[in-house]
Amino acid sequence: MTHPKAKQENLFLNIIFNIVAPSVTFSKLDDLLAKIGMEDALTPTQILIIAVSMPLAYGLYDYIERRNINLFSILGFANVGLTGVIGVMALDGIWVAVKEASLPAIFGILVLASARTEKPLIKTLFYNPDVIDVDKIDGIVAERGHQNAFEDLFKLATKLFIISSAFSVVMNFVLSRILVTSSGGTELFNEQMGRMTWISYLVIVIPGMAIYIVAMWKLYAGIMKLTDLKLEELIHAEKAKS
Repeated sequence: MTHPKAKQENLFLNIIFNIVAPSVTFSKLDDLLAKIGMEDALTPTQILIIAVSMPLAYGLYDYIERRNINLFSILGFANVGLTGVIGVMALDGIWVAVKEASLPAIFGILVLASARTEKPLIKTLFYNPDVIDVDKIDGIVAERGHQNAFEDLFKLATKLFIISSAFSVVMNFVLSRILVTSSGGTELFNEQMGRMTWISYLVIVIPGMAIYIVAMWKLYAGIMKLTDLKLEELIHAEKAKS
């Protein structure tokens, strides 16, 4: 019995609603309202609430469309939501640094903690049966007796992912302390958070993604070596036929 194939995530909408729109709302909405003579229409707290609602709304929409939980939206909502709490409670900027460092730390801990379970998170990320022909690869690995070497590939990918998370923790904390100097609940705080959001993606997310890509390539290159399959042969058979 075949199950209907789940809809793919829309990467463009993910980026817009979870990164770009909240960042622009933080840093530019107040200026835009001032230009059209509505500078008192929204308070800084209300602007924060609007920014928080964007990843939440998109996450709910994506769940209704695909019946899958959107990890990007969860992280986006957690990130912007915690910023909203800091803003509403008018907390000192140090709490932004703590918040920014804690999210990659939690994700890294989850990856590490799941490594010895039956469903390691690293396999969920890199060894998805909807994309990779898992049955074919597992069969060849078992036939050739390469199970230990195969598991070592995932251990290496886990280590690289932990390195990426540690890098993000340190850089997020340092960058937050440099860029966010005001307390929450002010226009300056919103402006600094907007600047922090897009700068962090340049100096933190891109290098982190580079490590992520290296981990993925090391894994797939190792699988190709163990199985003598080409990269296109790792792709799920249903994908290859389409």
